[in-house]
Amino acid sequence: MHAVASLFTTYLPYFILILTLLVFVHEFGHYWIARRFGIHAEVFSIGFGPELFGWTDRRGTRWKISMIPLGGFVKFLGDSDGSSALPSNEPLSADQKRHAFFNQPLYARAAVVLGGPAANLLFAVLLLTGVFYVAGEPYSPPVVAVQPGGPAAKAGLRSGDEIVQLDGTSVDRFEDIQSTQFLYLARPLSVEYRRGDKLLKGEIIPQYCERTDGFHNTIRYGNLGIDELLRPVVGGFTADSPAQAAGLKVGDLLLSIDGKPVEYFSQIPELIGNRAGQSLAVTYDRDGRRLQTTIVPQADQVTDCSGSTHTVGRLRIRAANATEYRDHDIPGAMWAGVRHVWNMTTMFYTSMAQIVTGTRPVDELGGPIRIAKAAGEASYAGWAGILNLVIGLSVVLGVFNLLPVPMLDGGHLAMYLYEAVRGRPLSLRAQELSLKIGFALIVGIALVATFNDVNALKYVLR
Repeated sequence: MHAVASLFTTYLPYFILILTLLVFVHEFGHYWIARRFGIHAEVFSIGFGPELFGWTDRRGTRWKISMIPLGGFVKFLGDSDGSSALPSNEPLSADQKRHAFFNQPLYARAAVVLGGPAANLLFAVLLLTGVFYVAGEPYSPPVVAVQPGGPAAKAGLRSGDEIVQLDGTSVDRFEDIQSTQFLYLARPLSVEYRRGDKLLKGEIIPQYCERTDGFHNTIRYGNLGIDELLRPVVGGFTADSPAQAAGLKVGDLLLSIDGKPVEYFSQIPELIGNRAGQSLAVTYDRDGRRLQTTIVPQADQVTDCSGSTHTVGRLRIRAANATEYRDHDIPGAMWAGVRHVWNMTTMFYTSMAQIVTGTRPVDELGGPIRIAKAAGEASYAGWAGILNLVIGLSVVLGVFNLLPVPMLDGGHLAMYLYEAVRGRPLSLRAQELSLKIGFALIVGIALVATFNDVNALKYVLR
């Protein structure tokens, strides 16, 4: 019952607030561009259905909040509805025709349609610019710890190597490597890496891997057998940590386990993996003093990429945060924001293509319940968590609407491209048919996402 209450008291309010903000940004992008071309907006609505409250401005635009907070629209003069898909049949005066949407030149209509997605992407860039200018850009060096016997080790990489390029794309941060692992499941990837003063090349064949996330969905990725090279410093503890019970504290530097030196954090599971329940001598450094204690690792069940389950030993400690921050002036912060938005955009389109082709499971699509839960969980992480969610969802809203599907902005742009090439628009009959197909596709996506939400509801509310 507590989880159900949280859904409505915490998750849902944050979901509505964030969605309302992003829908306003999107629709205001359409509206602002339309005003530049002298197009009259009759209605600016946040939400659908009956109006809850609103007002009419001096230009005659009705601004309103509607009952169903799952989107919004701007209805321009001459539209048959809020989608700006088809012209209405109502007669217009000569003055009204000058301000009607469908009487504008092709470039003006295309600019108005593009304004919504562009506003979402620009909004994300501006937020990131502010964050990177004030707090700096998070940066983890692409220096790797290589798992013994893993794909990277077989390709000749060693711990301490710095990845320079992966699959022909420059690697600037360790996060770039993680993105590649998510996107490419088993295709061989060219790799260029630096070892000392030598620049070496090779090829990594990712190990196809499946994991189950917190929503009980199957997540597929290509395991490269690479971890971030972190010093073995205790950054925190998880529940029932034997290391904490044995006296370790945050900031302690692990030196050796059972007499074997610990060179980096991800080496710890290698040293204790098969020692669950056995006493181990652990030597560590605390403020320059060399100390020793005895720890009995807890037994945990883990599932490897092949689906096999193993019992391993865990100290249940977390690594210290090794993220660095790059300072930027305003142009540098803006360029960093553009790069981050571009990376998110390419990840979205690649993932969608993989879902369409069946490479990635369709149950990764989520609907309102998952978004609401993500919004609620972001609230617990404070303003940083909320800001990250707003940025991510703003990018998704922008790039999703650019898909060439009728009913979406990208579908309208595809029709305008046809009109530009052929010199005439699609016939009204063809437009109506394409809109019906687009509507069916959107409804289908919504049904799949809702089914996934309902199917995972017991995991969401646990």
